[in-house]
Amino acid sequence: MKAKIFGLIFLNFLLFVTSCQKQGAKAELILQKAEALIEQYPDSSLVLLEEIPDPQSLKKSLYYKYFLVQIQAKYKNYKDITADTLVFAIRDYYKNKNKPEENALATFYCGRVYQEQKKFEDALQAFLDAEQQLEQSKNFNLKGLCQNAIGHLYYKQHLNDKATVRFKSASEYFHQAQNYKDQIISIKFIGNSLLVSGKTDSAFVYYNKGLEMADKYKIESEQIAIRQGLGVAYRELGSYEQAIFCFKQAMTFSTDSLNNAKLTANLARVYELLNKNDSAICYLQKALTYLPQKQQNYLIANIYATWSAIEEKDNNYIEALEKYKLYNKHLAQIISDNKNDAILEIEGKYNFQLIENNNKQLLVERQRLLLFSLMLLLISALLILWFYKRAVTHDKELREAEHKILQMQEMVSKYNEKENSHKNVLIRHFDILKKAALLEKYLKEDERREGERLLLKFNEVVYGRKEMDWDLLFETLNDAGNGIFEQLRKRLPQLDDSEFRICCLIYADFNNTEIALVLNYRLNTVEIKKGTIRKKLGIESRGSIRNFLNNKMIFV
Repeated sequence: MKAKIFGLIFLNFLLFVTSCQKQGAKAELILQKAEALIEQYPDSSLVLLEEIPDPQSLKKSLYYKYFLVQIQAKYKNYKDITADTLVFAIRDYYKNKNKPEENALATFYCGRVYQEQKKFEDALQAFLDAEQQLEQSKNFNLKGLCQNAIGHLYYKQHLNDKATVRFKSASEYFHQAQNYKDQIISIKFIGNSLLVSGKTDSAFVYYNKGLEMADKYKIESEQIAIRQGLGVAYRELGSYEQAIFCFKQAMTFSTDSLNNAKLTANLARVYELLNKNDSAICYLQKALTYLPQKQQNYLIANIYATWSAIEEKDNNYIEALEKYKLYNKHLAQIISDNKNDAILEIEGKYNFQLIENNNKQLLVERQRLLLFSLMLLLISALLILWFYKRAVTHDKELREAEHKILQMQEMVSKYNEKENSHKNVLIRHFDILKKAALLEKYLKEDERREGERLLLKFNEVVYGRKEMDWDLLFETLNDAGNGIFEQLRKRLPQLDDSEFRICCLIYADFNNTEIALVLNYRLNTVEIKKGTIRKKLGIESRGSIRNFLNNKMIFV
C-alpha cells in the first residue's frame, strides 16, 4: 500500500515536471522561429508568438525573452508600445545576469518606449547607453539600429550635421549585417538631412545611391519611398517635370492603394504649381478614389486644402468654400482623434497596470500552489520514509527474534542437566528450556508470515513473564566458578555495569545472539559495546575478548 502511494505521488510529480519542461521547450522553439522572422516578416512573428497560450506562466528567463521578442515585433508592426514598461525591468535583469547582448537589446527598446512616450531626452540617453554596451559586440544590425535611432532624434531636433554622421554610421553597420533594407532607409535619411541643410547636390547623390540599391535588391517599399522623396525634392526646387517623372515612376512599383493616393495627391500639387488646374483636380479626384476604407484624415485634409486653393484661383468661390468646409471637417476629426488617442493612451496604461497587477496576483497564487504542492510532496515523502524505516526496523526486529528463538533451541539441544558449566547455570536461571518450548510452535511457516504476532509473543514469553535478576545470576555464576567473577570485577574496574555483564557472559562462552537474548539487547548494541570494551581493555579492534579474559584470570 505504501509503495503504491509513493508511486502515485512520484508519478504526479514526474508528470508535473514533464509538463513544465514540455511547455518550456515548445515556447523556446516558437521564440526561435519568431526571432528569425522579426526583421523580414514582423507580422508573422507576432502571429507565432500568439501560439504561446500563457506566457506569464513561463519561467522568468524564458518569459523575459518572450517579452523582448514581442516588443520588437510590435514596434516593427507599428503597434503601440508606450505601456510596455516591463522592458525596463528586463534591462536590469540582463544587466545583473551580465548578459551584454541581451542587455543592449533591452536598453535599445527602453529607448523606443521613451521615444513613443515623447520623452526624447530619456530616449536619446537609452540609445547612447545601448551604443556603449555594444562597443565590443559583433551584432552589426543592432549597432545600426542604435545609430539610426540616434540620427532620427537629431534630425527631429534639426541637428542635421549630427544626424548625417549617425545615419552614415548606421548605413555602414547595416551593410556589414547585410540588412540592405535598413541600409537603404539610412541612405535616404542622409539625403533628407543634406537636403534640409541646403546641400542639394550631395543629397541627390545619396538619393540616387539609395534608389540604385532599392532597385538592385527589389525592395518595393523603398523603390516607392525614395522616388516619392525625390519627387518632393524636385518639386520644392522647382524642377516640376523631374518631380512628375519621379511620382509617376513610383506609381509603377506601387500596389498599395494608400501609396497610390499619396503619389496622385503629390502629382496634383505639382500640376497646381504649374497652373494646370484641370489636371490637378483630376489627380485629386483620383487620389480620393484610391483611399482605402479606413479614413486617412491627414491626407484627405491636404487634398481638400489643395482643391479649395485651386477653386479659389479659378474664382469658383462656392466650390472653394465647399472644399474648405470639408478640409475643416477632417481637420476637426484630426484634433478629435488626437484627444481620443490621448484618452485611450491613459486608459491603455491604466488597463495595462490592471492586467499587470492581475498577472502578478496570478503569479503569486501559482507560486503559493506550487509551494503547497512541494510541501505536500515533502510531507508525503517524509511519511513514506518514516513508514519505510519503521517497516525495516520491524523486519529487523522480527528476524532478530527468530534468530534468538533458534539460538534458544540450539542452547536447549546442547544442554546437559548433569553438567554445571557457567552456560548451564545461565540456561537454568534464565529458564531457557521452558521459554523455548513455549515459542517452538510460533516458528511454523504460516506463523512466520504473521510477523507481528511472533514478535509480540516472543517479547511476552522471553521478557514479560520473568524479569532477569542480574545480582542473583551473578551470585550463582560466582559460586559456580569459586569466586572467579568477583575477581574479574576487581580486575576490570574501568568497565561500567553493562560492559561488565557482557564480559561475564563472554567468559561464560555465550555468543553475541545469546548475550543479546539474556540481556535483552539488540545485536548491534552488543557489537558496539564489545567495541567499547576492547578500547577500554586495550584489545585490538578485532581481538578476542574471551582470550583476553582467560589470560587475565589464569593466575587467579
